[in-house]
Amino acid sequence: MYKLPERGEKVMNKKILKSFLIGSLLIAGLILVVSGCGKKEVSTDPLNLYNKVQLGMLKEDAEKALEVEPATKGKGFNYVDENTGYGVTVDYDENSVVVFKSLYVPDDSYLDGLSRGTVTAEQVNSLSEGMSYDEVQTALGGVEGIEVNCAKNKKDEANPYSVMAWVNPDHSVAYITFLGIKGTVKTFEFRQP
Repeated sequence: MYKLPERGEKVMNKKILKSFLIGSLLIAGLILVVSGCGKKEVSTDPLNLYNKVQLGMLKEDAEKALEVEPATKGKGFNYVDENTGYGVTVDYDENSVVVFKSLYVPDDSYLDGLSRGTVTAEQVNSLSEGMSYDEVQTALGGVEGIEVNCAKNKKDEANPYSVMAWVNPDHSVAYITFLGIKGTVKTFEFRQP
């Protein structure tokens, strides 16, 4: 015959049950983290790290966003994504503020991963200083360019210098320097492989 627990036994059973529930929740949380819910997403985007860094960021914020150990290069630092081989080279000023960033490429084959269209030398030579980014994009067949470096403009900090590239499958490239992010054309050139 079943006997009802005494008052002291009820308190003890509640403590055991509470401990069991807390332990179960902790184990379930650990299983979720280990099984993949805590894994960070793997990117296949060559511009992944480059796009995480912005001019004016503090070094500690940039490194937190990048989540990659840097290798030094002169006065700059290379941060490379082991999954893509691409990365970003960053220069900091004396206050540990980002003043320059450049797309880090693994080798000469980097052009294959960045190809976005076909731009001709004639199209590039039709450009002129002062054109807007939208005018350039239209002149180059409507294809979006890829920012490959960006530098602080000491004369006008609101308008950094940015270099955009239009990469062709044959490895020829149009490089256009803008005053401001997607601002106005300063210089342009077309390079054959």
